Amino acid sequence: MTTLTHSTSETITQLNKARLLALGDSAYYAQIVPGVLPLIGPSGPLDLRRWGADFLAETFASPMLALDMKQSLSLQVVTVLKQFLDTAGEDAAVIKSVVQTATSVYPLVFKHT
Repeated sequence: MTTLTHSTSETITQLNKARLLALGDSAYYAQIVPGVLPLIGPSGPLDLRRWGADFLAETFASPMLALDMKQSLSLQVVTVLKQFLDTAGEDAAVIKSVVQTATSVYPLVFKHT
């Protein structure tokens, strides 16, 4: 268990570095968002799920990220958002961030379809 916790802690440290890159230059979101999706899914450790759900909410609320990039990324995150919502007993903090993300993503996905 210690190894898993240590590994999760190291992963979150790396994810925070990636987040800071994206906050400094929104062009990085195009690489970072697809890269983190496999790590933050509903089968991952709670700390990663919380970080990921918060990151997605922050990403789609960011005024720095261009609308066309948000639209493109929104199509990639919809599946992960649905998986979180379909997971029985999911953490309330994760669900809150997923709902915030879904609120931002809905008009983008609706516009695409």
